[in-house]
Amino acid sequence: MVIQFKLRRWWCGLWLLLVLGWILTTGRSVQAHTRIEVGPYAIVMGWAEEPAIIGERNALVIEVTEDEVPVTGVEATLNVEVQYAGRTFSANLNPTPDPGWYSVEIFPTVRGQYAVHLSGSIGDVAVDEVVEPEEVFSAARIQFPEAQPDPRELQAEIDELTNQLESARTLAYVGIGSGVLGFILAAVSLVRRRR
Repeated sequence: MVIQFKLRRWWCGLWLLLVLGWILTTGRSVQAHTRIEVGPYAIVMGWAEEPAIIGERNALVIEVTEDEVPVTGVEATLNVEVQYAGRTFSANLNPTPDPGWYSVEIFPTVRGQYAVHLSGSIGDVAVDEVVEPEEVFSAARIQFPEAQPDPRELQAEIDELTNQLESARTLAYVGIGSGVLGFILAAVSLVRRRR
């Protein structure tokens, strides 16, 4: 009897841990998604893989529902543009096997905040909304044991070294020119003395 009670407590504890783990993991993914409402429709958007990391293939996932019922066929009437720092990427909205879910394949190459412009219509309702999914981070955030250098920082260092090399090259040309000119003047001076 005591053994059954202890075994039952153990199973209840395990079950509680599993439920708690499920709530924490699903809650975290929902928090990272952005929800907007357009007329009777709810649109939830976020990254398929979170956190979104530069240099890794990812996708924006979009769920469209009306009164908690999935809305299908949106890919034909809704346009998606991903925006970053004045640049725009027109993307295809692709339906997924799950009704009401759509994806936009993207390979983020720069860290920071992206914006997604949704335009067109869902049913008879016009849509013109800008949604900001979770920020894209550098891979250093999850790399272990040593973080790789950020591509933008590397490019900045390369640009700086290129500028320094150009300056050094210019100084070398000036030095060579001065040396040749000095050699010519010395030769002319030597020839005049001999006369």
